[in-house]
Amino acid sequence: MFRLLPLALRNVTRSKARTGLTVGMIFFGVMMSLTLSGFVMGVGETMVEEAVKARVGALEVHRKGYFEERDKAPLKLDVEQGGPLEQALASTPHVTGVTPRILFAGLLTNGRRGTMVLATAVDPTGVFSALPLADKYVEGSYLKPKDANGLIVGTVMGHSLALKPGGTAMLQAQAKDGRQNALDLELRGTMMGQNPLESKRNITVPLAFAQSLLGMEGRVTEYVLAVDAPEHLDATAAALRAKLGPGYEVQTWEELRPPLRDARFVQRAILGAVSFVFLIIAVFGVANTMLMTVMERTREIGTMLAVGMTRAQIAALFLLEAAVQALLGASLGVAVATAIIQVAASRGGFFVSMGAGQGGQQVMPMLLTGPVVIAVVAAVLGALLASVSPALRAARLRPVEALSST
Repeated sequence: MFRLLPLALRNVTRSKARTGLTVGMIFFGVMMSLTLSGFVMGVGETMVEEAVKARVGALEVHRKGYFEERDKAPLKLDVEQGGPLEQALASTPHVTGVTPRILFAGLLTNGRRGTMVLATAVDPTGVFSALPLADKYVEGSYLKPKDANGLIVGTVMGHSLALKPGGTAMLQAQAKDGRQNALDLELRGTMMGQNPLESKRNITVPLAFAQSLLGMEGRVTEYVLAVDAPEHLDATAAALRAKLGPGYEVQTWEELRPPLRDARFVQRAILGAVSFVFLIIAVFGVANTMLMTVMERTREIGTMLAVGMTRAQIAALFLLEAAVQALLGASLGVAVATAIIQVAASRGGFFVSMGAGQGGQQVMPMLLTGPVVIAVVAAVLGALLASVSPALRAARLRPVEALSST
């Protein structure tokens, strides 16, 4: 078949108008599918990165049963801060960061009015090892090391309680032993939430402050872990489950945020369907142009059969021509889509609104290797499949009838 390649290349360059039409359709299908993929995947991956690196972490480790009891008495299912558990987590392959947290509920008041809150207590000295984007959406300043009473509130909550940086508020919560306790906090900044509930209910406080408030010195409710690469997530979770035993539960961000996982799946499914439509349109165009090519070259096919070319070689020649045009169109499509995405990225990406009262965020479009490979392979295979019928039609021609055609 490769001996036919020079002839296929010559035929492709000979009919410039027909070749341009075929290459153009493949180019359009690949370029549109990859450009759309770059922008849509950018939104999806930004959402995942924001959740994993700023809020949830790649993995969370709790005492067994914590998730079932988190709305009742989660403080009773605590673990030791530091010690053998933290060492075991940090020494697990692919784990790049470990930080302790306490999650609890309380009442935040400014002295005149208050609101129920969901508090996350973090260790300011080590939080960025597992949550490198923890301060990304904070206006003002984040918690500093040795910050004894700093407070980060949601944007909507800050406006509701009329809190300003440097202002004070009091947090009241039920300690682990059941008694009520209250301590003063000083506002450091406000944080934009991923949804309205986060901006209305979530606050962040120093770990040492929460331990004092809750009577949990040296204790935490969970560990948050970072993983070096997304493809190692499931394997690392499985290794931790085997290493820690049945007394602990290890959950991935996909298990902790199923709506985000499902949204990304639906997003990719819709993207795949739309890309498939673009490629199908291009493939039907290839089938039409290849059929017209066979009809226009009937006498040429008859001549090739008369001089000794086999019917298999005739069919292979047309398939090669289709493959060459598909590769050319796909390559141009990849190049143009890459250029569009790079230009958009160099200009800071694009702004995506987070909803009323939630502001928005810049999204960087990204072109992953997987969609590129799939688009190119699909374009070439689609072009070959579309050319099968015209190629067989050419191979079935009788030399005498082909030479006598007008």
